[in-house]
Amino acid sequence: MIVETKIVGRRTPFERRPLEVPAGPQTLQSLLTHLVHAEVAAYHERQEQVGVLRVLTERDLTEGALGGRVAVAPQAPGGTVTPEDAVRTALTAFGDGLYYVFLDEEQLESLQAPLTLRPDSTLLLVRLTALAGG
Repeated sequence: MIVETKIVGRRTPFERRPLEVPAGPQTLQSLLTHLVHAEVAAYHERQEQVGVLRVLTERDLTEGALGGRVAVAPQAPGGTVTPEDAVRTALTAFGDGLYYVFLDEEQLESLQAPLTLRPDSTLLLVRLTALAGG
């Protein structure tokens, strides 16, 4: 499965990355839980690299420029994130309408509706931003 993310109102391109399709029957809630657990694991892996001397490659510079940020110095370690807290935050944000979810171009509106996932499915997460002065 491919996961795409986009923040409405930003010029940065979609971020695309593969995600292994979880086995068995799925709902949006279980799929988001699986995705959040993968993201938290990746976050913890990145935190282990903080403070390590890193040389920026031409690819790093190009990707950073496209993303709008090139990190040239080690950052301080971030806060502690637990998968349970992150899942709770993601599910609450979905319920509050802070982002939309599309699976193979169909909007998903219920956390409990059954999903049919294929290895070639595309999951799109669109984060909404508030209008200035709104």
